[in-house]
Amino acid sequence: MNSNLTIKSINEKIVKCTKCNLCKNRKNAVPGIGNEHADIVFVGEAPGRSEDKYGKPFIGSAGKKLDEALKYAGLTREEVYITNIVKCRPPKNRIPTDHEKIMCSMYLEKELLIIDPKIVCLMGNTAYHSILNGKEISKNHGKVIDKDDKTYFVTFHPAAMIYNKKLDAVFKNDIKKLVKIVKNLKKND
Repeated sequence: MNSNLTIKSINEKIVKCTKCNLCKNRKNAVPGIGNEHADIVFVGEAPGRSEDKYGKPFIGSAGKKLDEALKYAGLTREEVYITNIVKCRPPKNRIPTDHEKIMCSMYLEKELLIIDPKIVCLMGNTAYHSILNGKEISKNHGKVIDKDDKTYFVTFHPAAMIYNKKLDAVFKNDIKKLVKIVKNLKKND
């Protein structure tokens, strides 16, 4: 690995990035944040309004749901790394375009290369589809998928709990299952 490749250097590139039109309307680009030696990297879709305002991922309503699930599973934000498929907020929180996802993909690839987590948790349909070409998160949540020498775990996006309270327990239990899987992966190392 390139010794100059660090999370800090990637974040510096993200905040200056102008590779797609999302940079034109952003207040702040939103690089990943968290433990650079994390066993779990959480990947969402894109920053929302609060994230755009403050330049940090998952600090709005969806972030609170993620924090609740982490706590339920016995984790803290300090133990994990949290990032998104795209690093700037799409207008009106629309789903990022394929072009936008491609322009940001290098950043996520480098984050994963540096951190080298035991597992990557894909939260929501956009992350699931972007990385694994998956569909129907409701039928595939809680599954572990191996691809390209990486292990992935699929679950709902925390924002889904805001609109569908029935998913709250499902999401928390998925995150608890994820933690158990990571513990088993560490035992087998």
